[in-house]
Amino acid sequence: MLEFIFGLIGGTALLMYGVDKMGDGLEKASGKLMHKILSVLTGNIWSAFFVGIATTVLVQSSTAITVLTVGFVNSGLMNLSQAIGIIYGANIGTTITAQLMAFSFKFKLTEIALPVIGIGFAISYFAKKDILKNIGNAVMGFGIMFLGLKILNSGIPFVRENEAIRMFFQNYASITIIGIILGAIATAMVHSSSATVGLVLMLGQAGVIGLPGAIAIMLGDNIGTCITAQLASMTGNINARRTAWAHSLYNIIGVTICALMIGPFIHVVEAATQFFSHSDNIALQIANSHTIFNVLSAIIFLPFHKLYVKFLEKIIRDKKVDEFEYLDKNLLTTPVAAFRATLQETSRALGIVKNMINKSLSAFYKNSTEPFDEVNQDEETLNRIQKDVTSYIVDISKLVLIDQYSVMVPAFINAINNIERVGDHTVEYLRNITLKIDKKLPFSDVSINEIKNFEKILIEMIDITVKGISEKDNSNTERIRALEEQLDNLYQTALKNHIKRLEKGVCNVEAGIIFVDLIAHLERMGDHIFKVYMIVMEDNLISDL
Repeated sequence: MLEFIFGLIGGTALLMYGVDKMGDGLEKASGKLMHKILSVLTGNIWSAFFVGIATTVLVQSSTAITVLTVGFVNSGLMNLSQAIGIIYGANIGTTITAQLMAFSFKFKLTEIALPVIGIGFAISYFAKKDILKNIGNAVMGFGIMFLGLKILNSGIPFVRENEAIRMFFQNYASITIIGIILGAIATAMVHSSSATVGLVLMLGQAGVIGLPGAIAIMLGDNIGTCITAQLASMTGNINARRTAWAHSLYNIIGVTICALMIGPFIHVVEAATQFFSHSDNIALQIANSHTIFNVLSAIIFLPFHKLYVKFLEKIIRDKKVDEFEYLDKNLLTTPVAAFRATLQETSRALGIVKNMINKSLSAFYKNSTEPFDEVNQDEETLNRIQKDVTSYIVDISKLVLIDQYSVMVPAFINAINNIERVGDHTVEYLRNITLKIDKKLPFSDVSINEIKNFEKILIEMIDITVKGISEKDNSNTERIRALEEQLDNLYQTALKNHIKRLEKGVCNVEAGIIFVDLIAHLERMGDHIFKVYMIVMEDNLISDL
């Protein structure tokens, strides 16, 4: 008995660890594909659906993809409609794991688990290139998964001989509603439908559970796997919560329909297994039931996708104004998504700086301190963004990153620091504007026009940088370089003109001091914005994000 319990615990743990390691290795080895996935996500429901299948096959976990999707929606990288398409596909992609397990039973792949682990370790240990190391880890995870199944299978004789276990599964688990509850609870506890499917396959091979009971537990798996996404969405915005509920209701409705038609569904599974595999092996039937259920669910929901989105928007409401949380913690498991979110926040920070410049210089032109509160609030927001981005990047840096991502860590920290310095300069020259207003100091039309020229150049530099980030386009490098040089020349020209105005007595001395200080701030702000562009856009740093 004790040996069986230890085997059950250890085998399940190895099975879960193997699936995770295999998925992690596959995801990193197929990095270029993962890079392109985000650009596909802006497409229609069908592209999102197929991306959901592809990504889940890569990472071998619908839970991971669903949680990541919640993060995408919460950070504004994806809309609700696209997210639901991902979920449809993810539920199908995850059935590949069950098919692999069933395949291993049929062809005795569990017997070669240890050599596969050894081969995977050798590839990972001796390989020089990252892609080969990741392939080695994936192979090792593949072997560990089969080793876990082998240990679970070692308990089959005990299960066959134990009357209490046999009686429970034959008398109770075969009742559809009880089987569904068992599957839901088991999967919710371990956060892995693959682990539950592995246990069900073992029970099926032992002959203690029939196909009706196995299908009932499999249906429960689909409900239990929703808990992780629900937990991930609790701190998210309204669309993140809608995404989690889209996943939950999708599975609950599908399970309910299937449970009500359990008899015909069993016949479909048996017929499909016989047709495609020429076999009545229960392991294949269980794996096929998992696949057929999720394919049928997608077929039922896809034609009514728009109505389903509207339904979710109607029943899940929030009185608060929806705000995106770009730096969603759920994205940290996938560096490309986390860096994409950081880029979004960097772009938002540039927009705040642009607003600060417009408002503060408008106050200068109009002799009004009214915009000061908004400018100071923007500065506080900017400081918070700098802190949040830096902390987020530090979290990303703790992951195992390939060289392509490692260089982004200092680059993004450097970029947000430069943006924050632009905000500092803006707040610093507010004191000059206050002095001008309080003392009613006169400024000539020429000096006002020179300041407007500074503003025009700065705003164009910010717009070019934001456009470069959003479109991953560095074609304006020469233009922004010319603007930065133009700003330097303008600063020198403005200084010379100011000295001439002083000599002619046209300019008030105190106003002149404010003018010189102000244009010095504006010139340095241009330097910081230019640095941001060059840091982010140089060498196509963000081209794959």
